[in-house]
Amino acid sequence: MIFFEQQTEVIAMNYIVLDMEWNQPWPGSPSAKKVLPVQIRGEIIQIGAVRVTEDQQVADEFQVLIQPKYYRSLNRRVSKLTGIKESRLKSEGVAMEEAMADFRAWCGEDIIFLTWGFDDITILQENLRLYGLETEWTDRWYNAQMIFNAQTDGSNAQKALKTAMEIFGIEATRPAHDALGD
Repeated sequence: MIFFEQQTEVIAMNYIVLDMEWNQPWPGSPSAKKVLPVQIRGEIIQIGAVRVTEDQQVADEFQVLIQPKYYRSLNRRVSKLTGIKESRLKSEGVAMEEAMADFRAWCGEDIIFLTWGFDDITILQENLRLYGLETEWTDRWYNAQMIFNAQTDGSNAQKALKTAMEIFGIEATRPAHDALGD
């Protein structure tokens, strides 16, 4: 009698906590009137992400600034909120295609994204389509805001990340409205 030993490979899941900052044209500006190949609500200018292990430990971080191609003039409100200046995007930013190639490689395989709200993942997918890049790798994600609501007051109301941090007694160690800080 021959017995076969079945080997099962354990695949580690990559949990990626994702936040992004994006530029939007000033209403009425020439940029706002641009007809793009794909409709977007904003053009990504910064990606921040943290890989979290299955035992909820931070494994590593990723951050990149992206030079905008379509909405090149940085909206004053976006600049004030994020602290990002056009000069910094020009000097430190990379092209979207390069940023996405690096980010996707950093994420690895078997990815599950965790975002605060619905916007980040849809903005990411809109921008990927705008640049003709694959979107399938972004399909698995959870909205941490809804998980937080389910575990606290059960509401569907949008809550600021700052509110969750206060409830859990988490001190901010980085500035707000910075993709890696959030």
